[in-house]
Amino acid sequence: MSRMYKATMSGILAVILVVSMGLAQAYAGKQMILNLVGTGVATPGTVPDIDGDGIDDPADCFTVDLKDMTAGQSGQFVGTATDCLSDVTPVGGGLSLVGTTIFEMPQGQLVSRGLTTVQPTTHGSPDVTHITGAIPDGSNDVLSGTKKFKNAAGTVRLSGAVNMSKLASDGEITFDCIFVINLD
Repeated sequence: MSRMYKATMSGILAVILVVSMGLAQAYAGKQMILNLVGTGVATPGTVPDIDGDGIDDPADCFTVDLKDMTAGQSGQFVGTATDCLSDVTPVGGGLSLVGTTIFEMPQGQLVSRGLTTVQPTTHGSPDVTHITGAIPDGSNDVLSGTKKFKNAAGTVRLSGAVNMSKLASDGEITFDCIFVINLD
């Protein structure tokens, strides 16, 4: 074998090794700040199993625009996000639910899940009816990913403002929600 052949084969093997280690490592230690913004209309959908029975679960899903608010990105549109709401339960004057969010970006798809609290606002903008939040419990909030997010793991925190005034009549929610994603 020639030296050139050996060098070429070594280079190819190195590339294969890097890819097999998982593309998500390119995002390891990276923080993304994403803003779901706009009005979405409820569409019936399913999300990966929530209750442990191995069967996908029903959800009402809302697709809106996605902005990258990470430093240096200046709020540019980078794709769409579909926020799927399951197991919606009234608690006091608010709601608890399981939120599964599918972020669609050129770098790939990233799917996260969080236990979300929704509470009516007591003051503030007349265009906001509820405040939402989900705080990571320390476990992995990332369910799956593709392309650069394949094999990704990390935490996802949600802080948001929504207008649910047209949910009952038109099936609409207007979102202005910030997701802080910390990939391991």
